[in-house]
Amino acid sequence: MHMSSHWLKLFACGLLLTLMGCGEPASTATVDTGKTNSLFNASIKDAKVLVFSKTKGWRHDSIPAGIAALQKMASDNSFSIVATEDANIFTDAQLSSFNAIVFLNTTSDVLDDAQQIAMERFIQAGGGFVGIHAATDTEWEGNWHWYRRLVGAVFKSHPNEPSNVQQARVDVRDKNHPSTEKLPSLFEIADEWYNYRDFYEFNKVLLTVDEKTYRGGEHGDYHPLAWYHDFDGGRSFYTGLGHSAETFSDPNFVQLLLGGLKYAVGGKPKLDYSKAAPEPNRFTKKVLVDNLNEPVQVSFFANGDALIALRGGGVLLVDYKTGETRDVGKIEVDPHGQIEFGLLGFAIDPNVEKNHNIYATLNVAKEDGSSVERLARFKWIDGKIDVKSQEVLWDFPVDQNCCHTGGDLQFGNNGELFVSTGDNSTPFTEEGYGPLDMRPESAASDALRSAGNTQDFRGKVLRIIPKESGGYDIPKDNLFKDPKDGRPEIYVMGTRNAYKITYDKPTSTLFYGDIGPDAGEDSPLKGTRGYDEINRVTQAGNFGWPLFVGNNFAYKDYDYATGKSQRYFNPLAPVNNSPRNTGAKQLPPAQRPLLWYPYGSSDQFPELGKGGRMALVADVYRNENYPASEHRLPAYYNNKLFILDFMRNWVKAVSFDEVGRIIKIEPFAADVEYTSPIDARFAPDGTLYVLEYGKAWFKGNPEASLSRIEYAGAGNRPPIAKISMDKPQGAAPFKAVADAKPSIDLDGDALTYSWSLKSADGKITALGTNQQQELSIADVGEYSLKLDVKDPSGATANTELKIQVGNEPAEIAMKLDANQSFYWPNTTTIKYTVAVNDKEDGSIQNDNPNLMIAFSKVEDATLPAQGHQQADVATVAKGIMEANGCKACHDLNTKIVGPALHDVSMRYKDDKNALNYLTNKIKKGGNGVWGEVNMPSFATLTDDDRNALATYVLSLANVQKSLPLQSSVKIASNATDQQTFDSNNEPTNLATPKYELVATYTDKGNSPIAPIVVKKSLTLQPARFYLNGVVDLKAASKLVETGRHHDLDTIEFPATNTWLNIPLGNYDLTDVKSIRIGSWVVGKSANWQLELRSGSATGEVLGVAEIVAPTLDTYARSEIKIQTRSGYQDIFLVTRSKESSSSELYLVDASFQK
Repeated sequence: MHMSSHWLKLFACGLLLTLMGCGEPASTATVDTGKTNSLFNASIKDAKVLVFSKTKGWRHDSIPAGIAALQKMASDNSFSIVATEDANIFTDAQLSSFNAIVFLNTTSDVLDDAQQIAMERFIQAGGGFVGIHAATDTEWEGNWHWYRRLVGAVFKSHPNEPSNVQQARVDVRDKNHPSTEKLPSLFEIADEWYNYRDFYEFNKVLLTVDEKTYRGGEHGDYHPLAWYHDFDGGRSFYTGLGHSAETFSDPNFVQLLLGGLKYAVGGKPKLDYSKAAPEPNRFTKKVLVDNLNEPVQVSFFANGDALIALRGGGVLLVDYKTGETRDVGKIEVDPHGQIEFGLLGFAIDPNVEKNHNIYATLNVAKEDGSSVERLARFKWIDGKIDVKSQEVLWDFPVDQNCCHTGGDLQFGNNGELFVSTGDNSTPFTEEGYGPLDMRPESAASDALRSAGNTQDFRGKVLRIIPKESGGYDIPKDNLFKDPKDGRPEIYVMGTRNAYKITYDKPTSTLFYGDIGPDAGEDSPLKGTRGYDEINRVTQAGNFGWPLFVGNNFAYKDYDYATGKSQRYFNPLAPVNNSPRNTGAKQLPPAQRPLLWYPYGSSDQFPELGKGGRMALVADVYRNENYPASEHRLPAYYNNKLFILDFMRNWVKAVSFDEVGRIIKIEPFAADVEYTSPIDARFAPDGTLYVLEYGKAWFKGNPEASLSRIEYAGAGNRPPIAKISMDKPQGAAPFKAVADAKPSIDLDGDALTYSWSLKSADGKITALGTNQQQELSIADVGEYSLKLDVKDPSGATANTELKIQVGNEPAEIAMKLDANQSFYWPNTTTIKYTVAVNDKEDGSIQNDNPNLMIAFSKVEDATLPAQGHQQADVATVAKGIMEANGCKACHDLNTKIVGPALHDVSMRYKDDKNALNYLTNKIKKGGNGVWGEVNMPSFATLTDDDRNALATYVLSLANVQKSLPLQSSVKIASNATDQQTFDSNNEPTNLATPKYELVATYTDKGNSPIAPIVVKKSLTLQPARFYLNGVVDLKAASKLVETGRHHDLDTIEFPATNTWLNIPLGNYDLTDVKSIRIGSWVVGKSANWQLELRSGSATGEVLGVAEIVAPTLDTYARSEIKIQTRSGYQDIFLVTRSKESSSSELYLVDASFQK
């Protein structure tokens, strides 16, 4: 085939874009849009600036000098500053009085989640930001990627030889800025020269440092040192200078910093919080219908009624006004088992009121047993789909051995209809790499026959203009002008599974999510690992699959017959060399995606997280397209693309510029939880509807639902209804008390309550209007207790709680012959007694088959380096499975997509190599053992996580026998003062084991009430343990924080004359004579008082101690002797420094002594 002139133009454009991407960082070439020099030079007079210098890592000695310099600068220039290290100032109410925030040598994670949201809203409302030196060493560990873009880069390292502080030459790159306009073109200064990573693409660089004038630089000829950029509604300025106290008296630096502040303040604009992102708690999820059977798509009529497509062919309508759901048609489809076939999607014609047309994509079985994928048109008559009116626009053949159907439909401008298709190819024999198997018997593993074939409908986005008289026209600017080059219907080629698409009419832009292959790591033989993509299409093109994936990462020309590979495919000149290709051999250049991400954390887009992936698009939001309504989203979300991920259970909003560069990615309605969201669209009222598929694949799920995400505007927020109850089940007659106290009004308003009870026969009984409601139910059965709450503005919410009457849960009591919380050094045996009584079943004896008593070691208890308590391997494995979407494919006892985990365990029960085999299988993925469905690679998991998963699965084959009701158990030798500590009593990173006695009883039930499982456990921990992870900081004093010192997690107290406290926990104090607290005193030596109190931080004093004249940064233990007592006590440690100083107390461990 020849290459048409149209292709040559695309090739030239692709080459030009590639060449433009080379050279210096984009920061040197970006243009400031909409900001003028007059605004740069606006007065800072009367501005108010917050100077924040909190540190959680390294603390710079220059902070006092920096504050003093800013105070003088404020005095000289008629503005004011407030200097603080108290993060509690980060609220809307307090930040709204400032014009800019300065991060002065802050380090590590200095703000909590709520404070981070407040800072984001400050910037979005028009506030300014100035970062000095270590501001880039701040908030780099967690998930606050927004801040890293705000500050513009992340600290990587600094030189140490011959010193971290060296004299160097600074080059002024841009004098068109108030920070640099008065600086000399070159100047020298001594400071600490940071090396950076993760530069923000839109930085406008002002200064660079000449690496030839000092030692230790890592950026070569272009080492950015200061920059600025408009960001998310506000302005950001950063300088890498500011390590040394002397720097803050250097005239050039002072001028730089003053100009940076002028730019950030921007003429003291009044903050406009209507432009800020709404708080997450302003969004609520209202479930409209649940218990759906494989929902795949939602679409809307103009009046707001929603159509839901079910994979089996059913179509439901959800009435917008009444909320009622009804069946409106059943289309005959070929669901063909577990390969996605069935009813794929539909689109309601924009002129449906006149032409009554609804379009659908579906799989159909032919008489000869073959399958086709069909685009059909149906008539909407009298509120139903007339299934007999089906008009076929096309059929194209699909292979039945696999999946990847696409099938979404969206209308564009001028009557255009976009239709997505999948590549209909299996990667199973390719281990998750590109399906490029050209052996004669491997047709289904060759996507060049489909997605890479210009004469094939598969792996495409097709674009047509349906005609009312039948058939369709071809838009003039599709990909192929000449039918010899390719099918004229093709708009986009080279897709794997564009399962959801959307079209933004104002910009004539198509977006689609492409679900990528499963390889978790690059292969030297086959090429790149797998990625999912979100693509932005402004003109027809080839988007690369199956030769490229992600950001045009290439596969190799691998020969599956010989096992040898040749060179990588070239994205500028891709070639289809498949013997099954019926189209052009020379393909159009491959286009790049808007964003892309692998199983692991993305270097480019870390906001997307990690784990299983299934990238989907919703819509671009445009506030002006929707009438003002109660729940319409605010204008803040204008022009943002909403995306979702089926596996990661999130919805996010993506901001990008006019050429498709990502500005930011942010969570949407972060407090809302989803279960496998498969579609999301904006309804005619401006709210986002989310369709959830549910946990298990290829079956109905209780949580499969259609929900509306409702926004409560800047005014009143609806309440949140919650019920607490002392017991939701019990014998008849049943008596209990329900309480509405957990219900919340986010605006602090008083709530009114209304209770009702619904029985199994549907009868509803009104109960009362008090906050507490007494219940008295005589008859056996299942009931639903409903609570309605209302605020003074009339906003309402409700919730329901299921109550089971007729079966009393068993009571389990357990006791040890020693302390109930701790085991002491040299303890080897502990006696226990368990008693189980059930009201219906009687006293339970040892031979009861429904009783299980077990005693086991919790392997990884209180690992100090991780700062939290770890669970046993089963709990760890279940957490990994939940986080990575394993439960969508695997149930414990039932086959879903993959085999039941118990079946896997039984198969490998006697295989000595089973652990290694399964661990490797989890890492690489693959298929063939349990069927054709491919298991994705989990190469991004750690070796320990994969081992935990495999160990847990294999353990399911072991049938554990119950211990007797009364006996003794052994624990490991622990002769030293707990194994976590070395011979000098210094803390180390070794783990100490916890033990758990667990008793579980399943009663017989009482029809119609099912059996109840009751579980009770008693945990024994070593008498000496690390505090971090045990202490609940939410219940501690505000100034108390976690930290790390000498590679160990600590609880940190600043010096203050007021008492600060932490809750140590609820412990049995029987036989306890004293408690020793291990600590370091750092900063400045000072005396510290310690008190141990019972019940609360102001409760009874159990004992006191004092740390007197401590040696700085030397681990020591303080003993608090306590009065003899028995039983469980809530214990609080209270402390303060007797001197006001810069001293800090770092607590690391506690030891309970007999």
